[in-house]
Amino acid sequence: MNYQLRKINEDEALEQEQEDLKEEDLEDWVEFDESTLTSESKESLSTKEVESYELIYASKLKEGEVPLERVIGHEAQKEELLSVINWFKHSKEYKAKGISVPKGVILFGEPGNGKSLFIKEFIKCCDCPVFVFKGEQNNIVRGINETFKKAREVDHAIIVIDELDLLINHERRVVRALQENLDGVESYDDILVLTATNSISDIPDALLRHGRLEKLLRVPYPTGEEALEILKKYFHEFNLKFPEDFIDEEVALSLNGITCAGVKAVVNDLVLRNGFDNITSEMIDNSIYNITDRVKDKPKQDNLEVAIHEAGHAVVAKAFPEYFKINRLNISGASGEFHANEIESDFWPYEKIIADIKISMAGVLAQKIICGRGSRGCEDDLQDARVDAYNMFNMCGYSSCWETLPHIVSGKRTETSIKRRKMERKIEALLRKCEKETIKYIKAHRDQISALGKLLYEKKHLKSSEILSCIG
Repeated sequence: MNYQLRKINEDEALEQEQEDLKEEDLEDWVEFDESTLTSESKESLSTKEVESYELIYASKLKEGEVPLERVIGHEAQKEELLSVINWFKHSKEYKAKGISVPKGVILFGEPGNGKSLFIKEFIKCCDCPVFVFKGEQNNIVRGINETFKKAREVDHAIIVIDELDLLINHERRVVRALQENLDGVESYDDILVLTATNSISDIPDALLRHGRLEKLLRVPYPTGEEALEILKKYFHEFNLKFPEDFIDEEVALSLNGITCAGVKAVVNDLVLRNGFDNITSEMIDNSIYNITDRVKDKPKQDNLEVAIHEAGHAVVAKAFPEYFKINRLNISGASGEFHANEIESDFWPYEKIIADIKISMAGVLAQKIICGRGSRGCEDDLQDARVDAYNMFNMCGYSSCWETLPHIVSGKRTETSIKRRKMERKIEALLRKCEKETIKYIKAHRDQISALGKLLYEKKHLKSSEILSCIG
């Protein structure tokens, strides 16, 4: 007999909150064969009230199904989680040999990149009951204590706590309750706490030490190639056909920097605007732009000067093909975006830092040279150039500047005003040299920047091939 057990508090307010839960987050955690439970576990679950969590019996992997296969890309993260799954499945064996396995795992990173999907796929591999903690009730501390107590009453269980940062911020006593219960788990090698958060910096160090939530796993943005695979997955699911002129590498460049959820939003936008048939490459490009163009409070009219600014970045970046590959350009009102991939390398030479500085400067310099004036909004670019120059001298020791880096004595101040000024002079000299060389390059390629800026102004977004065809 397959079943899904769900018990909630009878209080009306709690019932209303439970009704508001996003059921789609639970629908993939399907039934689990109750025969895998011990008789003691069944009796415990049938006689005791569950008030503060959702108890899910997750199905086993189907025959031939690859663990975590629904997660596209993120190969390093998959490898780590598969190791955790193996440790958890054999926790009793490790304990018998005196080895402790991790008691807690935190998936962290920007929203929309698959943390929830990782959790869903993870628990499918573990063949055990899963307690999904709900923090909507009035007494969260009591709920945490009850959830851990119930997990200890069954054989081999997982506790899932989503959005841990929000739970902790809701009530500071929650941290203490989690500490106490995690410390109590140390004698229970058959319990694993699986959590997710958008902001790891909001999680107190006390919860991250060994023996508590010790396994940290960052879930980053997908690469362009991974985003392309996600796009193809949704095309297959929606039975969409790719146009004949669809170029994998080019679309991957356009998708670089978009979240996993953003890729699905691209496909949704594509279908809503154009239907399911006769999809063209232009339609795909427009939908990518529609999803990435989400500037708040943007002006009604687009700005040609902003397009020239972004074109300046692109043309100067093209001068360094050994370090960068141009992805796309967007403008939206008074805002613009220049996207380029760094070519992978285990070592970056001095020239790479110089290239970073020149590309950062290029936007405002192109705007001044071609449009006759600069504008507000360039602070971030110029700050990036200054930071690169500062780090090069202060951290990397380039250009014979070691005299500005005295021996560091713990607890003593090593930087004096004279040494600081010497450093600033070197940084200023480097920035002026980069500015002079960048101005010379922009003037020599003025026509290319103007043409690219006008094309961007007309089309609002350009992909890699369009950029390169315009500037040669």
